[in-house]
Amino acid sequence: MSAVWRQLLVLFAFILVGYLLGRYKKLGMDKSNVISVLLVYVFLPCKIFLNFSENCTSSYLLGHYPTLLFSVCLLLLLAGLSWVLAKLLTKNPYDRRVYRYSFAISNYAYLGYVLVESVLGAQALTDMILFCIPFAFYTYTFGYALLTGGGGLFKKLLNPMTVAIVLGMLFGIVSIPVPQVLSTALGYASACTGPMSMLLTGMVLASFPIRELLPNGQTLIFCLIRLLAIPAVLFGLCLGCGRLGLLPQAAYPAAVIMGCMPCGLNTIVFPSLMGEDCRMGARFVLLSHVLCLLTIPLWMMLLT
Repeated sequence: MSAVWRQLLVLFAFILVGYLLGRYKKLGMDKSNVISVLLVYVFLPCKIFLNFSENCTSSYLLGHYPTLLFSVCLLLLLAGLSWVLAKLLTKNPYDRRVYRYSFAISNYAYLGYVLVESVLGAQALTDMILFCIPFAFYTYTFGYALLTGGGGLFKKLLNPMTVAIVLGMLFGIVSIPVPQVLSTALGYASACTGPMSMLLTGMVLASFPIRELLPNGQTLIFCLIRLLAIPAVLFGLCLGCGRLGLLPQAAYPAAVIMGCMPCGLNTIVFPSLMGEDCRMGARFVLLSHVLCLLTIPLWMMLLT
């Protein structure tokens, strides 16, 4: 429990630094765009490739394919549930799309991967990346279309994250050695993921006037569902499937941690690319990240 708190506080210190840098105009939104590009195209793909190349062997995949099947089923469940909840919570067409994305997809990568690796280790990170593969595909296809209204769904499948997953699997299964110099460089880039993603979170939030980020009743309802109800459903499903022998125990932490993460930055980043109003996403991001300081340690405690 103390290790989780420690790591969360370290990461959130970077959010505060990013917010202060953005608020006092030391780094503008043009710099946040640079950080976003580095995260998407360099740092996070390096973390995924390095971990999979070292841990994703053929025996591992054969022993964990039920995890992928379970993940696909959960994604379909969350996508359907998010559609129902969005219809209940708002009549605004665009707000409904934000709800649908935010209930289905959390900040499982920038925050979740870093937290899992720091607290539970490299093998737990492998389990979580494998579990989140269907969610990564959803994020950059249907998720992107939901938040932007854009098309070209399947063109989005070819992106740095999916390429890193496939290449990492290939290197791991075939046991292709990664040269030491390249491995060291990948390690340095991988280590940047957590601090830079939290800096970006703070900088993006600083771009909005404080009055526009103040939570309302809808924001609070969203956060309670996102941080408590959804992980509770996933926890119950994991226990039930585990007792029936349908799910490896290694999938439990991956599923619940993915589910209890706060709202992801894509609710701001994707709409801003199309000139959409992303204040609603910013409110979700701010309040869910504040409240997750309380909820994530509780879920992690249940898992250990």
